[in-house]
Amino acid sequence: MVRTFAESLQHLPHSEAMTQTLESSSGAVIVDLDEHAFEAGTVRLAVHGAAGSPLDFSAPEVRAAIAATLSDDPFAPFSTDALRAHAPAALDALDAALPDHDELVRLAPLWRPRLLLLAGRKDELTGEQTVVLRFEERLREIRRGMAEAEAAGDEDGREALHAKYIEVGTSYAGRLAARER
Repeated sequence: MVRTFAESLQHLPHSEAMTQTLESSSGAVIVDLDEHAFEAGTVRLAVHGAAGSPLDFSAPEVRAAIAATLSDDPFAPFSTDALRAHAPAALDALDAALPDHDELVRLAPLWRPRLLLLAGRKDELTGEQTVVLRFEERLREIRRGMAEAEAAGDEDGREALHAKYIEVGTSYAGRLAARER
């Protein structure tokens, strides 16, 4: 089974007691932060630094900053422009914490390339990182299409996209596994 990015992070420790959902300022979107760990983690790193768990979104200032990055688009709940504003500080916090922060060491291979891209430092990406980021973008596009098809009641369209998601996800997972060897 191919896991989503969020599912691959579930083995990382974080407090079960904290509320991991936020509502957009208009109330149009409720976001499960566990499903958007990178986006929420980017804001957390920028606001709070690397101290503690990068997946602990319980601090009021962190929750407020994350809420400020939310859009009203249920299929793309985070504003890319708002995340770009946080990316340089998040990248600095990530890099400063390595190699001593065990949780960030595990997240860095996935998060750092995305942070580089958001921070406008695309030229620092390796060819392999660029390929992996393209896979991730394609998976996000397919997931959005699946959600839109489901919302429209188009079960056949959703199923076709689900099959494509499995195909692309399998290739993505193989690429990540090859990096580990």
